[in-house]
Amino acid sequence: MPQIISIILFFLVSVFSFLFSISNYLYFAPQLIAITSIAILILYFTKKTFSLHLVALLINIIIFSTNGLNSPFFFLIYFFLFIIAFQNPSSSTLTYSLFLVLILSQSLNSFNSVITLSSLLLITPLAWFMGKQFSEKTKNEEIITEDETDVLLWHSLKLKTGLYQIIDSSSEILSTPLTPTQKNQIHKIKESAKSLLHSSDKLTASIDNESDD
Repeated sequence: MPQIISIILFFLVSVFSFLFSISNYLYFAPQLIAITSIAILILYFTKKTFSLHLVALLINIIIFSTNGLNSPFFFLIYFFLFIIAFQNPSSSTLTYSLFLVLILSQSLNSFNSVITLSSLLLITPLAWFMGKQFSEKTKNEEIITEDETDVLLWHSLKLKTGLYQIIDSSSEILSTPLTPTQKNQIHKIKESAKSLLHSSDKLTASIDNESDD
């Protein structure tokens, strides 16, 4: 559901920017750009986060108010597509790019504008692919982190407890009268448990160091 809402917001931002650029209120573009920029800064300093939809509005207003496909600021869309790709599902990148292509196609008026629009079509799959790779990498890292947590919990709660119980039980048995053979066998069990406990501690320490790196 949040993904659908995000896509709808990108659609509304794109449509609003286009309608604003062909309206009689275009001369208010500097004020709208300033207000949007202030809103982005306030959100960053108060919430420590950026609103991609506000950034999209800012970039779209700048581009649509400076001649669309012929805007000298059109390159901002390329960078923004990669930002979306790294922070949202791939469908959001494709959808936003499709919205822009459909809207910007209304301003095709020269060969240069055709080239610019084609470049947007070409850059979109690259942004989508890189975003998908980043998403898969992040997901794999989360799975590895969960596995490490499970291993460390099992070591702390089950393995160490069981080994300590074996060591304590072995010590109690050794304190009772036993034959030399029995004492030797119990002593071996105790030493094996200590060795296993030491090895497990070294293993968990190694996992901790690797996860920190």
